[in-house]
Amino acid sequence: MVPKATDTTETRFQHEYLNERSVNDGKNVDSFSPLLRQIFAACAPIAATISAGFTIGYSAIFLPQLQSESSTIPITLEEGSWIASLAAFAMAPGCLLGGFIMQKYGRKFSHYFLCIPTIIGWFSIYFAKSIPLILLGRFLTGLATGLLGPPGTVYIGETSEPKNRGFLLATITLSMSFGILLCHIMGTFFHWKTVALISATIFPCIIFMILSYLPESPSWLLTQNRLKEAEEAFLWLRGTSPDAAGELEGLIKKHEITKKEEDASNIENNFLTKLKINMRKPEFYKPLGIILLCFFIMQFSGVNSVAFYTVSLMKNVTGPGNEYFSMIIIDTVRVLSSFVACVLLKMCYRRTLLMISGTGTSICMIAVSICMYYSKTNLGNSNISWLSMIFLIGYICFISCGLFPLPWVLQGEMLQQVTRGFSSGLTSCFNFICFFIVVKTFVQLSAVMETFGVFMVYALIALIGTLVLYRILPETKNRTLQQIEDGFSSK
Repeated sequence: MVPKATDTTETRFQHEYLNERSVNDGKNVDSFSPLLRQIFAACAPIAATISAGFTIGYSAIFLPQLQSESSTIPITLEEGSWIASLAAFAMAPGCLLGGFIMQKYGRKFSHYFLCIPTIIGWFSIYFAKSIPLILLGRFLTGLATGLLGPPGTVYIGETSEPKNRGFLLATITLSMSFGILLCHIMGTFFHWKTVALISATIFPCIIFMILSYLPESPSWLLTQNRLKEAEEAFLWLRGTSPDAAGELEGLIKKHEITKKEEDASNIENNFLTKLKINMRKPEFYKPLGIILLCFFIMQFSGVNSVAFYTVSLMKNVTGPGNEYFSMIIIDTVRVLSSFVACVLLKMCYRRTLLMISGTGTSICMIAVSICMYYSKTNLGNSNISWLSMIFLIGYICFISCGLFPLPWVLQGEMLQQVTRGFSSGLTSCFNFICFFIVVKTFVQLSAVMETFGVFMVYALIALIGTLVLYRILPETKNRTLQQIEDGFSSK
């Protein structure tokens, strides 16, 4: 039976939980504030995302070292393109596998599991003496990044309260940007083998240590009918405030209603049957379509083309000799902008941030394209080159503050609870398929259209996509996950 709230909104399970904690250790349950606990819960996905940032940023420092005259493993241009893009290719199946694992075995286990291909992949690169072993390592590290896609945002979304959720979800892109920066700094001063060794050892150890202290997601425990564990996990993460008690009441009531509907309809207790029923509901397909569009716009705005080919791109923008210095500037700006995005997502409405970010991204990318065109026709004009750099920094600022973090934030907020594992796996998979296409085709498109032509295409996609998305995106700020889901199911 679902417990009913009293006038003080302290339910039966609140009293039982508080009394149990008092008997066990004589300490107040709120000796650590819920905010600190939610931040600590986000630290495992954050550490895993920093590791993923190393996977994404690695090719920018890896390829120039392999292509140098002193390289012990010489590569061709086509081999370099596969080394850069194969990680992105592996992320798509990784997302589908990650979605299945998190739905079947839980969000925590998914984070444990992704450490296995991370360790094997980076050690494969470290010991590589030929191209095939390098490609194997890139595939496995990309697979690990894909495995993180579904559970990372979903775990943060399910363990944080509405007022902190946007800020904490935005730390995913902040962590990614920081990982790319850290990888590029290390690659500037150290050999690629050293960077691979660090990635293979430090981050998996950190992830394991943090996870050992964290509870499983309360929402997932409810879907497994583990009510008592779900209550304890929720109260540990969220405290015993009236708002937290009310939200827990809503989650339990929704779970009971769903269970009764399934019993009344004689729905078989298997995933495929439940999925088939839920796919017909608007709370499944509406947010799914919006998030797929978000990821498409984000990827085809060119953000990862810049990340993967930073050194080569900087040669075109600022000229030879400044590329590594320019790369560090770009990476630093990306990190600072991602931090600003965390603050803005706590303060601003999602739709407002989308419009500002999308418009600014388009304008700056168009300006970069024009400057690169005139820089090519006016060789040696350093003023135009550095003007290109300024607009490129503007592009990084705008896209990092909105278009880049918003898809991940919305993935953690909008997806239907009972199919969240499948839906997040599908949206993350689609994201990384787009990721692979953008990264794999950038070199070929640049050869045909020139880099400034490719940037112009990215700018137009960002502008048109922003206008379409602004019209269909509902506002999710300061709403509980259940309120957002109910909004899609109503007229």
